[in-house]
Amino acid sequence: MSNTRHMVLQASLTAVALATTPLAGQRPRHQQTLGDTLLTIFDSVSAIHASHPDTGLLRRLHPAADTLVYIEGDRIEAFTGDSLFRRVVALHRPVRTMTQEFTERHARVFDTTTAFLSATERVRWVDATGPHEWHGLLTLLVTRRGDRWFIRGYRG
Repeated sequence: MSNTRHMVLQASLTAVALATTPLAGQRPRHQQTLGDTLLTIFDSVSAIHASHPDTGLLRRLHPAADTLVYIEGDRIEAFTGDSLFRRVVALHRPVRTMTQEFTERHARVFDTTTAFLSATERVRWVDATGPHEWHGLLTLLVTRRGDRWFIRGYRG
């Protein structure tokens, strides 16, 4: 496993562990406000995953050379933003309609540069084979660089 992939995976697993640990007392107000702001990332993810993906948002959340980790069940994959971009565009070609909704959104802010986000996700789409639906929990590990936030890890 490459060093970058190991570090991101370790960070995402640490985030999962910390996010499920209850805090003693209330979060500081600035963290709560930041968490509320970060939950809008789910709105951006929804905009990306439409019949015709918003590739501008995709590039903003996943810069071309940056690595991100995707975990699903026992499968762990590392992508660059560029390879994810190509994959999303290719997967959306046969899609006729698509909607993605997020409910029960939660943010756990660790510091001013790292947060863990989770939401219940429901995706409905229609392609040449007919209608489909998927639902489950999506978790995101996000980090800040300068004044922008980037998704570093997915678990879905």
